[in-house]
Amino acid sequence: MKQKQYIRLLLLLYVLLVSFACKKDPYDANSGTFTDKRDNHSYKWVKIGDQIWMAENLAYLPYLCAPDAQCGIYVYDYQGTGSASVNYSTYGCLYNWETALKICPEGWHLPSDEEWMNLELFLGMKFEDLDRTDIRGIGVNVGGKLKETGSLHWIDPNTGATNETGFSALPGGCFETNRFHSIGIEGYFWSADAVNHSGACRFFCNANGLSARWFFEKTMGLSIRCVKN
Repeated sequence: MKQKQYIRLLLLLYVLLVSFACKKDPYDANSGTFTDKRDNHSYKWVKIGDQIWMAENLAYLPYLCAPDAQCGIYVYDYQGTGSASVNYSTYGCLYNWETALKICPEGWHLPSDEEWMNLELFLGMKFEDLDRTDIRGIGVNVGGKLKETGSLHWIDPNTGATNETGFSALPGGCFETNRFHSIGIEGYFWSADAVNHSGACRFFCNANGLSARWFFEKTMGLSIRCVKN
């Protein structure tokens, strides 16, 4: 009897070891998809250097309200009546900074200013330019390497766009002082760092391959690209 129990125990341990060995890390690849458990929305992701980024704008929309409600989540051109605009399916949501800090899916987070800098450094930006608050990276086309190519979403000329990273940055515009603007022309993305009333962000445009680092009022609505923990 004891011998049979011993054999069963060995078989159980073998099965557990095989199962553990065969369990593959879903992020042990260059790209893939994951599902946000909160709403079952599926997102593409891409590995750039040693970082894993979402390759689509965050579209988590737990509630929908008019821009003047100041609820922290906006859909471009949605003014408070009817369903969310058609822009939602392509560009996701625009979030104010406070909301952005806590709205990424489980296992992901809003990238810090330093994490954005690490991405830019990997793509060729000069170290001495990283901390500048201005237009940067044009000479090495940092923004172009991140922008989606073509004119399906970016208005021509979409200069410099190669999307060689697979990041597929989109021109989702922004929400500022009770108005939406710049969709198709500019893409703005929050970081988790701030100075007083302004949050650090990145800005890409259709006219060149820049990756600008600016500080915008926390009340503005910008896009989000989460990064893996």
